[in-house]
Amino acid sequence: LSANGHVSSALVHDCKITAICYSPNNRKLAACGMDRVVRLFNDQGEPVDKFSTKPADKGPKTYVVKAMHFSPDSTKLAIAQSDNIVFVYKLGLEWGDKKSICNKFL
Repeated sequence: LSANGHVSSALVHDCKITAICYSPNNRKLAACGMDRVVRLFNDQGEPVDKFSTKPADKGPKTYVVKAMHFSPDSTKLAIAQSDNIVFVYKLGLEWGDKKSICNKFL
């Protein structure tokens, strides 16, 4: 769903979307499905980037992403998971910047 209300065909997944949020600067949309992959879209609803989330512990991936929230400056994304952890990912200022975990809360 873009800022103008149109649904992007890139949002169609083979799985259910479990969390979605807009950035405070209204330039990014983050969506995550049961596949635990965060897809990032620009303000036109076009897919621009994606990254896989990480489990709290090594082993089988049985968790679900329950919620996401951008930082006030839109450069970080907090992701709450059903395995009782919140990871904060640094997204960077530009599309394509390396995504990395910069904090975690148990």
